[in-house]
Amino acid sequence: MKLDQGKDNACIVGVGRSIISRDSGKTALDLVTDACTNAIRHAGLTRDDIDGIATNQMSGVNGYQINEAMRFPTVNWYGQMEMPQVTAAWSVMEAAMAVEYGASDYCLVVMGLMKPKGAGSRRDPFAGSVGPPQVGGDAQWVAPYGGNGFTFNHFMSRYMYEFNAPRETFGHIAITDRKHAMMNERAIVRTPLTMDDYMSARWISEPFCLYDCDFPVDGYAAVVITKPDRARSLPNKPVQIVAASQNTGPRTDMFQWDDMTNMGSKYAAKKLWELVPGTTLKDIDVVMCYDGFSVITVMWIEAFGFCGVGEAKDFLKGDMMQLGGSGIPMNTHGGMLSEGRVHGMGYIAEATDQLMGLCGERQVANAKRALIGQGGSVQNADMLLQVMD
Repeated sequence: MKLDQGKDNACIVGVGRSIISRDSGKTALDLVTDACTNAIRHAGLTRDDIDGIATNQMSGVNGYQINEAMRFPTVNWYGQMEMPQVTAAWSVMEAAMAVEYGASDYCLVVMGLMKPKGAGSRRDPFAGSVGPPQVGGDAQWVAPYGGNGFTFNHFMSRYMYEFNAPRETFGHIAITDRKHAMMNERAIVRTPLTMDDYMSARWISEPFCLYDCDFPVDGYAAVVITKPDRARSLPNKPVQIVAASQNTGPRTDMFQWDDMTNMGSKYAAKKLWELVPGTTLKDIDVVMCYDGFSVITVMWIEAFGFCGVGEAKDFLKGDMMQLGGSGIPMNTHGGMLSEGRVHGMGYIAEATDQLMGLCGERQVANAKRALIGQGGSVQNADMLLQVMD
């Protein structure tokens, strides 16, 4: 095994979250500042220490707004990622590079989402209601067939057809997440979920049922990143970013993707393993696989090499990837399917908490290394974290 990518690799030293709720009554900026304040405090720092800010365009706020709200005395570096599907991972990678190259000493990374508030039917000021919202662009070609701009349900349909995968394959993802969410007091859904519940759930957009789709919430999470020499003097066990990658594969347009049985996760995973030669899944203690939709999780599992492409239907049977089960525990916070859609940062916060030993009932014993895969379709990112010696 060879995990040491260099003694100067950036470290996560603090984690903070806002409340996670179905309707917080707060603005996005309110929740962002709550998460940032909690992360800074957890790191043992003050507002005056922060000189870098990174976020993603999907968070609903930008770095300037965060700075104005938090009133940091000096910000030397901003990162504002504009590739939504790599979510929080790329912002963390950007911040790590800024720290390692000296652009920032202590960089704050924050990400999350607000629950969509639904516009309802279009209304004409004279004629009244005139029907549902219209779509344009690429979406007009798939919306009539039950898809939307992301078309993840079509990826799932093709995967099921090519590999004769039953719906239960994806049910195992939802059940695993829910089992773990029951041990997470922050999770928005904590009631037990059985395979019968999954199979009998209402359709959202076939073959997606209710439990294949992430749970929209108001919620944000943040981390603080710095270099190892500074991290050692702080109160928490530093979590080092050993390696990370981002890859879009051969195309950048989801509608032109040539292999509907696997997404760009396979390209990002391949690059990550190349960065840590000699490292295998046997060296990993906990894994976080993006679950915006259950099919994305299945494809990350296969991309990382837990099983071959099309083999998840057999691999996921039983207690595989559950806490106390036969494999590496996955999404120990409940993922976006059960904790709620804190859009990427939830996985990074949970992985860090696991490596710091802060997860209580759901803690993975002696966890030293965490594997994270984020994003779906053509834009994906992943990273490998480990406790710093």
